[in-house]
Amino acid sequence: MSSCGLSIIIPAFNEAKTIRQNMAKLVAQLDADEIDFQIMLVDDGSSDSTWLELKALSEADKRISCLRFSRNFGKEAAICAGLKAMEGERFLVMDSDLQHPPRYIKGMMELMDETGADIVDGVKADRGEESLAYKLLARGFYKILEAASGLELNSSSDFKLMGKNVVDAICDFPEGRVFFRGLVDWIGFTKVEFLFNVDRREGDVSRFSTKKLIRFAIDSVLSYTSKPLYITVLASLIFFVCAVVLGVQTLINFFTGTAVSGFTTVILLLLIIGSVLALSLGVIGAYISRIYDEVKGRPRYIVQEIRGSCGRRQENE
Repeated sequence: MSSCGLSIIIPAFNEAKTIRQNMAKLVAQLDADEIDFQIMLVDDGSSDSTWLELKALSEADKRISCLRFSRNFGKEAAICAGLKAMEGERFLVMDSDLQHPPRYIKGMMELMDETGADIVDGVKADRGEESLAYKLLARGFYKILEAASGLELNSSSDFKLMGKNVVDAICDFPEGRVFFRGLVDWIGFTKVEFLFNVDRREGDVSRFSTKKLIRFAIDSVLSYTSKPLYITVLASLIFFVCAVVLGVQTLINFFTGTAVSGFTTVILLLLIIGSVLALSLGVIGAYISRIYDEVKGRPRYIVQEIRGSCGRRQENE
């Protein structure tokens, strides 16, 4: 297969109502900017007619290919599948709802040319039309992730332009569950930021709910770092110091004859220690669960069908 100037990877999940008009806008912008491109649309196990729409798009435009998972494996797996399936000199990851505006693509490519960077990282100048609760949760997630792993991803996004060397490095990672944004940050290479304004979502409301955000946050921390395991060590050290102080105080009171039974203190200590132990076991259990998933060696995703000429034939991974 011949290489293309820009390979675009777009995950899609239950986007049947809007995917056709969104892709028409994307293609029109790319043609207007005279960009040599190919698109890979990855159906992440949609339950509606998204796959039928993707096949129709592929049949109408040979520059568009589509790939279908056997079930929903998640956006991160869809991105990895798209990157693995495509050839090209540059790779762009973006959302299907056009909140990553196509009008910025040419500017990102020009910035890569000017700076010689391997990665152009799309950073949100604003978070667009999001509820206050969602914004607070997102901000809290990034603060926790930064504290737990040292990874600073505030206002970051999956809207990234990468060189072939970066994508080759990402595709070499063997783990089953990955955190794409963290992975791009971890691998290094030369990176520059590109500020963009988030557009209004085309179509219905976002399906990335608060529950999914919390689950995504937990998966991201577990995938990127093991530092939360050290919470148990820190908590143990803190309570060891407290135990020494209270032990010395108790002995002094005993030998001076001023010892007083303190049921409140005992109950509080038991509650605090019990909570810390439960939290520690929960953190350890989460990592054991992740280890269990990895050692089984199951594929990251299963490809049910692939259409179009852009992508090379791909095995399950």
